[in-house]
Amino acid sequence: MATRKKAPKRVEMPQRSSNEVTDADVRAAISILTMDYYNDCRDVARDLAQRMKDGEVDDFSDALHEAIDGTQRIIYTFQAKCGLLVSDNADAYTEEFGEPPIEHGDIKWEALAFAAMERDVIKELDVRSVDVNDPSSWPDIDVSSFD
Repeated sequence: MATRKKAPKRVEMPQRSSNEVTDADVRAAISILTMDYYNDCRDVARDLAQRMKDGEVDDFSDALHEAIDGTQRIIYTFQAKCGLLVSDNADAYTEEFGEPPIEHGDIKWEALAFAAMERDVIKELDVRSVDVNDPSSWPDIDVSSFD
């Protein structure tokens, strides 16, 4: 079973001018982005697990695609870039398809973020022992493990 990434401790952003930003400030900002991103992944996984448990999912891949595709992380380029900055799976698209998604010279950040979030959501399910390949086990999913 995959190990779950531990959430960083709460951080306070210091009140300083922009020319006084330290490495610690940057690390704090990255920690906040990391917490926000993985909270989103956990929320998508929780909602998907609940739908699986309730018998609303026939095809896991389709349900996963639908759940991720509607998130602000995928819809908005800025959110996609922030997610890619902190995801453990930022290279998922290239690993799967062999090259980055570029169209008319533009990087398709949303496609990169989709592939990364897809793997991160699957990992969130996996660390809670949700077997996405065994629909007969779905009624027994412990959704409270996401809290």
